[in-house]
Amino acid sequence: MFAWIDYSIPKLFNEKSVMLVIAFSIMTFFVSPFSPLNRRFQDRVTAIYLPTIFLWWFFFQFQLVSLTPGVHYYLGRSGQFTSMMNSGICYAFGLAFSIRLLRLSREWPRIIGGVFAVLFLLLLLSGEGCRPAIMST
Repeated sequence: MFAWIDYSIPKLFNEKSVMLVIAFSIMTFFVSPFSPLNRRFQDRVTAIYLPTIFLWWFFFQFQLVSLTPGVHYYLGRSGQFTSMMNSGICYAFGLAFSIRLLRLSREWPRIIGGVFAVLFLLLLLSGEGCRPAIMST
């Protein structure tokens, strides 16, 4: 992998941020009171959302797995803010889905919601510790 000096202007968000918000908002509709789905089915879907969000964050935000491994948004200093924003979006929606399971479900989905609520809260509070490596030259 080649190193380069990144002198671009730092951005707060990018197209990936917008797509994350749109995708998570659509996912939110399917587990909202406006959804025509059964409540038990909504709990199961939410229980599937939580590990999916966490795995997506881990592989594509923290480990930077992609189809083109030599090019990433976050390798330079200017991508640091977009990395924090995209990770924050994942943490916020993961925590919101976890709280939904804790409040509105029973039995095993509530346990899953509690585990992921603690996990996303720790990630949210860790800040500097859960960021991808930033290339410096």
